[in-house]
Amino acid sequence: VSPVILLIEDAQHADPALLDFLDHLVDWARTSPIYVLVLARSELDGQRPGWASGRNRTALTLDPLDPRSMETLLDALVPGMPASAVAAIAAQAQGNPLFAVETVRSLIDRDAVVPMDGVYRLVGDVGQLSVPDSLHALLAARLDALDPELRSLVADAAVLGSSFPAEALAAVTGRDAAGIAAGLAELLRREVFEISADPLSPQRGAYHFSQSLLRQVAYETLARRDRKARHLAVAAHLRATFANDGEEVSEVVARHYLDALAAVPDDSDAADIRAQAIAALVRAAERAERSGAPARAGETFAEAAELTAQSGAAADSLEAAASWERAADAAAAGADFDAAFAHAQRAREMYAANGQTRAAARAQVAVARVLRRLGRHTEARQSINEAMDVLRADPDHETVIGMAELATLETFAGSPDSYQLASETLVLGQALDVGPRQLVELFINRGLAAGFSDRLAESAADLEYAARLAVRTGNTLGASRASLNLASILLAHDPEAAVVAARAATEGGRQLGERFYLPTSIANLVAGLLFVGDWAEAGDVLQHAVEVDGFGQDASLSSGYVATYAAMLPALRGDVAALSVDPPGLAAMRASEDPQDLAAVTVVDALVSAAHGRRAEALRHARTALTHAPTLGIATEFVLFGWPLAVRLAHELGDEAATSELLALLDGYPVGHLPPLLRAERKLARARLLSAAGDSAAGVAMEEAIAASRAVASPYHLALALLDQADQLLAQGLTSAAVILRDEARAIGERLGARPVVDRADATAGARVG
Repeated sequence: VSPVILLIEDAQHADPALLDFLDHLVDWARTSPIYVLVLARSELDGQRPGWASGRNRTALTLDPLDPRSMETLLDALVPGMPASAVAAIAAQAQGNPLFAVETVRSLIDRDAVVPMDGVYRLVGDVGQLSVPDSLHALLAARLDALDPELRSLVADAAVLGSSFPAEALAAVTGRDAAGIAAGLAELLRREVFEISADPLSPQRGAYHFSQSLLRQVAYETLARRDRKARHLAVAAHLRATFANDGEEVSEVVARHYLDALAAVPDDSDAADIRAQAIAALVRAAERAERSGAPARAGETFAEAAELTAQSGAAADSLEAAASWERAADAAAAGADFDAAFAHAQRAREMYAANGQTRAAARAQVAVARVLRRLGRHTEARQSINEAMDVLRADPDHETVIGMAELATLETFAGSPDSYQLASETLVLGQALDVGPRQLVELFINRGLAAGFSDRLAESAADLEYAARLAVRTGNTLGASRASLNLASILLAHDPEAAVVAARAATEGGRQLGERFYLPTSIANLVAGLLFVGDWAEAGDVLQHAVEVDGFGQDASLSSGYVATYAAMLPALRGDVAALSVDPPGLAAMRASEDPQDLAAVTVVDALVSAAHGRRAEALRHARTALTHAPTLGIATEFVLFGWPLAVRLAHELGDEAATSELLALLDGYPVGHLPPLLRAERKLARARLLSAAGDSAAGVAMEEAIAASRAVASPYHLALALLDQADQLLAQGLTSAAVILRDEARAIGERLGARPVVDRADATAGARVG
């Protein structure tokens, strides 16, 4: 007897007679080779409770596909789809393979997916995915099968969103709690809704649609006026339920007002609804700023500005311009400089169109600030000078803001007038009583100008006061900014204190969700850790910045400073394998006009070339980096790394002319401007020259250089100096003394993980000691 397989699909629609027949068949034909496969939705349990359990019966539930299986399915349908497109389709399908297939078919219908070489390929943008017509009919039929009361409850829930508590559904519908509970229980059984049962989730006990597509279809069944009424009801419920007029959920409130407005945009109350939506958006943006989400704040301020400008009234136009300004500031804090530039330009144009010349100049200062942060100094100077032509007349707080930006630009551009301009701005700010927040900025500006002029004590004094004032007045951003710049200044004389300051700056930046200053704070922290010899922690800090903070593949200019040290550390360690790819952040630095950016990326090139053994190339890069010393100051961290590297490479290559020029560079500075490290390295370079010349004074000179190197307390530089002295002693036949120094240097190299130091120590042992 041949086996028989009987397949019954959609058994939830079966009449009682068919179900009775299947019962009879399974019970009485169990000795015959008959296999009955019944596919049904959960509604069948309501019609025949326990029907799928019992003798000769096995009930299986079909779980959603796991993410990996869904990716495999989509790759089989459309090979080579970008990860973002796969993620978008998988998110819409929610583990349902039918939904995934139908979504792909809808992309074929709109020519976003086309057949090529025997397979389908994605050639267009996935864009905003809608419910495919084939699924729309299927899901609509499922909803139509519900009782009218349940169908209405589902539509009400669709307005609430993808997740909602039962209390909210009761408040919006006006139905009694018992009726809501019974309806939800039935919809859970029918798998229209699911409930969050995770005890650790804040959403525990909340209901949500089993499929987001089902929610979309349910929402579309509502008439436009019904949608509007329900959205307004939800907004009112949220404002009444949450504290401070719903501030905690202000963005959700705004969405409901916007959806109500979109449903019937021409109603007589449209202006009032628009005003409430704008107010909610502004509150949401301000809350995002306070919560450390500047990028989100920028997007929301921009949305508020767009909505405000729609009325066309002059007063609303000025209000929109103010929102564009706030959007620009928030976007800049989130390091989205393209958006910040566009927002600031919109504000300037809108003010100018309404005859607000001074406000337009203020917005133009914001444009210049963005251009400076992008390293486009020439354009920034033109923009700020045009603005200052307006703002210098009748000086006020806005004049101070413009002068402060101009002083900052001139400082980073290396202008000799930057310190005087920063001082004049500070004097004017105090005279006009600009307040503590602006004073913090002005002291930071003057501290920066002093630091770039090698007046480090003055710089540290201004920055320390700025940090204290910021902390005292609750200005977290100001405190973080002051601390990050203080760390850079302290690095030359007190790297341990620099680490402390950089930690404070990093903590403040993370607290605020800040994306422009935070990478520099991290870089300053890594620089301090490299100098004090804690290379393991430096590696941990960089790993966190790349993997957690997300600066690894970020191509923005500010992220370039994380990329700088992410390349410098493996280069110092001799980890050539880690240097195969140029980090994305470095590309923006190479295109910048900012001398600090150019010095940083050139030092990276020098260290990478040295790690690969290309000494002449490395020397060329290092000397190029040093050309920025007159602009940045001789104590900047990239000179601290670059000069010792350059003079050592010159020595190894036997390039006495380069060595003499490098020594002359330092000799051109007053002794008080030279950091201890550069003084020690200068002594070391001269001692090497004396040794090479066979001068009898070489021994004493080397001892003085080693003593200076020990006082600096930079283990890496000390290890190299010890190996220099070991070479000198070996040349004199003083093997025992050389071995002691070699072993000390090797131990430092092992602790740091600096392979080139260890290899050089081993080579010294093999060549001279045996």
